[in-house]
Amino acid sequence: MRVTRLLIGWTTLAGLMLVPTGEAWACQCEPTGPPCQNAFQVDAVFAATVRSIAALPEDGPPLRPGEARIPGAVRVEFGDVVAVRGTSTPIVSVVTAGSGPACGYEFKPGQRYLVYANRTKDGKGLVTGICSRTRLLQDADEDLRFLSTLSAPRNPGARLYGTISLSERDPTTDQGREPRWRKVPVPEVLVTVRGPKNTSDTWTDAQGRYALTLPPGTYEITASPPPGYSTRYLQRTVELKDAQGCLVADFNVWLDVSINGVVRLSSGEAAGGVDVELMAAEDVSKSGYIQTRRASTDVAGRFEFTEVAPGRYVVGVDLTKGPSSKEVIFPRTFYPGTPDAALATILQLDSAQRRELEPLVLPPARRAYRLTGTVVFEDGSAASGESVVLRDGSAMGAQVGGGRTGVDGRFSIVVHEGLSYVASAFYWDGSQRRHLTGSVGPFLVSGDTGPVKIVLSEGTYRERK
Repeated sequence: MRVTRLLIGWTTLAGLMLVPTGEAWACQCEPTGPPCQNAFQVDAVFAATVRSIAALPEDGPPLRPGEARIPGAVRVEFGDVVAVRGTSTPIVSVVTAGSGPACGYEFKPGQRYLVYANRTKDGKGLVTGICSRTRLLQDADEDLRFLSTLSAPRNPGARLYGTISLSERDPTTDQGREPRWRKVPVPEVLVTVRGPKNTSDTWTDAQGRYALTLPPGTYEITASPPPGYSTRYLQRTVELKDAQGCLVADFNVWLDVSINGVVRLSSGEAAGGVDVELMAAEDVSKSGYIQTRRASTDVAGRFEFTEVAPGRYVVGVDLTKGPSSKEVIFPRTFYPGTPDAALATILQLDSAQRRELEPLVLPPARRAYRLTGTVVFEDGSAASGESVVLRDGSAMGAQVGGGRTGVDGRFSIVVHEGLSYVASAFYWDGSQRRHLTGSVGPFLVSGDTGPVKIVLSEGTYRERK
């Protein structure tokens, strides 16, 4: 069984992403929606008891480019089937992956389930996984209540509904982790739904909710918020598949707060391809990892930060100290053009505000040098073809460059004046199963920085398990 065949079902079930990484698999799921939505997005819904579970053979026909086999796929045989949609036989079999990380559902023999499944690409089988609404029957009360209504007279149309909320990030909290989001309902948003035969409008209520009843078909939804909100990402196409079904279409809106400006070189030319950073003013004096937003300048040197949360900010170039993998690095420069954080302009942004800045003129870029050196063993012999990694010399130690040694053990890597680095080399001794390492630094780069020597020292051997 090919992964591509099984993914046809899973993708329809829940926007699954099955990602192979070396020998590992990662499963990411999107919400399936309520039963009235999901029941019509799959090919089969049934209640049944697991009779047996059998592993599928790992071998199979040759794979096409880009294909991979599902790890440890199993076939689950069900009996005592009560069909809701898509199947009418007393015995049904379903394929799923053999583990949760590969999106497989862990069925147990003798247990009774409500199964949501899709047909494989060849149409000969069914597939399900943890991204579907499949669950133990005893936990499916909400689903069963809706499914029991399918035998009632048909509805005049399907229900399209959702909530429109303001997403706002607090820029001064949770630095270095996922930002904390706050959702606030947005009333008086015009929601326009265009179909093949007509167009319908409605408005969100005080809780940001809207709802329409429409015949099955494909529709384009557009949300038009009041002035002061951004209008980006507020349009999508949806399909209502059955008059007895529903579809949830939520939208997130952002405040129309932006910062625009232009960056120039000391020569007066436009500085294209430069990363401009937006930093919370409260973070300027902090050490360690600082979370910033970045916007790259275009060929005219222009940059823009959109949908910025209200707050106090500073803008500049290379604000987060340390080396970079970029070839051109500028000294730390705060708007309006100072290296001193105390002299930086604090930008106070409120709701629905667009701020146009005066040009930011950068000082000359940091001078680039070639750091040369050699990697040798303790006996002085050259270590050829070995990895050399360049890291930020600060406590953060982020990797910023690297390369490999030549046959004579020599290497050459670009570094920048005034920045601190640590150079490290690595060697794997396969015959003795030992890992050799060596490093030099931290050292500050200047015109006097000479060649460095990295010794793969006996003292840095460590066993690989």
